Amino acid sequence: MSEKNKATIRRLYQEALNRGDPAVIEEVYAPDVELHLPGVPEDPFGPAPVHQLFSMVWAAFPGSSATIEDLVAEGDKVVALITLHRPRDGRILGLSPRSEQAAWTRIEVFRLFQGRIVEQWGDRDDVALLRQIGVSAPPLDPRGRISASGVG
Repeated sequence: MSEKNKATIRRLYQEALNRGDPAVIEEVYAPDVELHLPGVPEDPFGPAPVHQLFSMVWAAFPGSSATIEDLVAEGDKVVALITLHRPRDGRILGLSPRSEQAAWTRIEVFRLFQGRIVEQWGDRDDVALLRQIGVSAPPLDPRGRISASGVG
């Protein structure tokens, strides 16, 4: 079962993200999948939020692709370490491109049932991505808090 589950996750990244085939999302995600996504206050259900996420990535980084760095499977779970990369053609948060290429890492944990994703947890390296597009962190005071001069 572990190898079959890993094949499903490979298909998600290779066909849906790398080839831009959104129909694959409906095929690999269960209709009632629960998503635990960073930055999303309530856990959404269903494949629609995955379509939204992929659309946002494609809009900000046209032609984005994922490289699967590692896949580990045990029982009904698959953990994927992936790197997303793309020369930046678009704009994010109103910022112009500051570098020719952006790359960021994600760790995803998937739980599958009968060959479909029924639950997903994600974590990503937002700081690295923000630095690549020219967003810098505000300065911290000696106590590690944002200094008054950094707010504004």
